[in-house]
Amino acid sequence: MNQPMNFYSNADHQLSVLGDQPYPAFELRNIIRYFDTHEASFSARLLEHIKVTREELLNDTVAAFKVLAALKFCAQHFGPIAGARIGATYQVSDLGVFGYAVASAGNLGHAFEIESKYYSLLGNLLKRSNAFIDNTMYATMYNVQNIDDESLAFFVALGNSSRIHISRSIFGDDISFDHVQFTFDDESNRQEYEALYGCKVKFNCPQNSWALDTRLFNRERKDGNNADCTRYLPYCNELMAQLRQKESLVNDIQQIFVNCAGDYPDIEMLASAFNVSSRTLRRQLANVGTSYQKILNKVRCQLSIEYLIRTDIAIEDISNLIGFSDVTNFRHAFKKWVNKTPSAYRKMYQQKHSADKK
Repeated sequence: MNQPMNFYSNADHQLSVLGDQPYPAFELRNIIRYFDTHEASFSARLLEHIKVTREELLNDTVAAFKVLAALKFCAQHFGPIAGARIGATYQVSDLGVFGYAVASAGNLGHAFEIESKYYSLLGNLLKRSNAFIDNTMYATMYNVQNIDDESLAFFVALGNSSRIHISRSIFGDDISFDHVQFTFDDESNRQEYEALYGCKVKFNCPQNSWALDTRLFNRERKDGNNADCTRYLPYCNELMAQLRQKESLVNDIQQIFVNCAGDYPDIEMLASAFNVSSRTLRRQLANVGTSYQKILNKVRCQLSIEYLIRTDIAIEDISNLIGFSDVTNFRHAFKKWVNKTPSAYRKMYQQKHSADKK
């Protein structure tokens, strides 16, 4: 059995969103709040569809598979433009302690530093990579959870909108993206996207991304308050620790896979570890919207990313370490996970890391 690397000490890499794992409830609350105002009957249908009560919306977290089901249901009925509209209604207070920490940052650049460090508190549905070139920050979102295209489009549109509108509420109404790129096509709503984001939008692109002029990073809070973000950061740390400690069948399976990297137990062995039949385990995972293979793919994806960015191990050896007997199969799988080959991903990270040091 290969000796696994201890990668999961950093919260940015520790929390994933599969099955019954905890996901911040604010996203679902905000979606329901929007439809309560704009189409109340749909709110009731949505809650019924995902089997969540209004009382449960008041909890800190909900099961990840229910949030994903909500995103898909909304996307199927209204398309990604609804996500952009919902994101424009987000307020600092909607994000709890994390929101207050960002709102009390000294300037926009510091706020982005806080967001990057505590990204898990926003749900960590996508993995984000930042690159700085000249006076521009380029942020690319990777679908490492392998969610479906409809849900992904809705969520990316929502995330872009909420990010820019909360930034405006804190640091100035004139803040806008430099440009936004989407993998999906929604040309009929181009004008509305561009009005919401304050920039040109491109559809049918290889990746979902946005860019921002880094000269805006010096922009101070427009309200001039003297709040100190350091008073909120310890609570952000506590929240991340609580999320990691939430009991979850998926969490338990994921940890087994991490500890057995490269020599994973099959479904029968895994079921035996939980004292159930393989059929029962499959049903339990299906009931929370995931499967043995989805969890395994997520772990393999995360481990391979860590090997690529934190070590100089050859790609052929990484393939073996995460349980692929053929490096070609690994390359194909990795490109499916993040839309880049392993070598291209490593090169991108190295270029970003080099730029950050300058």
